[in-house]
Amino acid sequence: MIGTAKARFRQFATTLFSEQLSAGRAAAAVFVGIFIGIVPIYGFQTLAALGLAFVFRLNKPLTFASTFINNPFLQPFLVVGSVQLGFFLRTGSFQPWSIALLSGAQMKQGLISWALGSIALGVLVGALGAAATALAISLASARDKALRQRISFVNRLYEECDSFDRGFVRWKMRLDRIFDLLATEELGSTGTVVDLGCGYGMALAFAAAGLPKRVLTGCDLNPHRIEVARRALYETGAELRVEDIRTFPLPPANLILILDVLQYLSFEEQRALLERCCAALEPGGRFIFRVHDKQRGFWSSITMAFDRLLFSCEGAGVRPLILTAGDYQQVLESAGLEVRSHRFRNRLPLAHVLFVAQRPLQEHEV
Repeated sequence: MIGTAKARFRQFATTLFSEQLSAGRAAAAVFVGIFIGIVPIYGFQTLAALGLAFVFRLNKPLTFASTFINNPFLQPFLVVGSVQLGFFLRTGSFQPWSIALLSGAQMKQGLISWALGSIALGVLVGALGAAATALAISLASARDKALRQRISFVNRLYEECDSFDRGFVRWKMRLDRIFDLLATEELGSTGTVVDLGCGYGMALAFAAAGLPKRVLTGCDLNPHRIEVARRALYETGAELRVEDIRTFPLPPANLILILDVLQYLSFEEQRALLERCCAALEPGGRFIFRVHDKQRGFWSSITMAFDRLLFSCEGAGVRPLILTAGDYQQVLESAGLEVRSHRFRNRLPLAHVLFVAQRPLQEHEV
């Protein structure tokens, strides 16, 4: 019996590692498996998980294994959590738990809440599982030397911060592919860097790693994050303000960054902000921003669902708004910038587009 079990385990491990196990693919496999495991399609979960793994070319054993989150020990918690989350999303409040929620006069409302809540819970738990998977695989693989040096520089700046803030920065640097992509761009070595919606100031620190001549400036509406950024970037002389990106005065800049902020603004506000950034860009300077990818089907739906849930938790009072890629392209090209776009999936199963726009050098500088 033991010998048979060992043989089966070795066969599973061999199959597991013979299929695609890049960080992104493995994270996607875990996300799909956990999501399907939580959604109450009992009797069809294995078929659905393996079917999606086949369609999206994911690691099938890893996807299948992840569905086992739905097991006799965890299932009661998943059901109760799904029902409560469903009521919260529908009514704005949780309901006192009782089995009567799934029977009797309340049965219809309870089942609707269960179905809705299971989807939301599947996205949340699946994202956490995907993040942990991506982190484990990423740590096991060698990273580009220049990227590692920049990340080490950033982490050192935040060493004296509180444990939560320090931990957030470290996890963000490990999980967010934006830093991998920024490391491949020519970010310049002098001039002003502006980060609108800078949060903890990580992108500013990343762009200025080992470059003492850079002038750093940024803004964010979160006072705590700005205070953490000020302490971490004190020696760089960064100017950081608690201010709205819509009214923040933009200096002439060599590099302007906007990461995951535009979706908080209306159509007109996004266009106006983009036009202001283009006007502030110096010759040869770059304007880089990230938005959700609306053309990736299933992954776009997951990304928008995640953002809506985040907006709800933050009490943003608005729904996330993403313009079409053509709208962004048109604004940038109308300002005379050369534009590139790069579609990518993050280590979390979120789909993004990175726009990189550069103002050409003036003719006498060519």
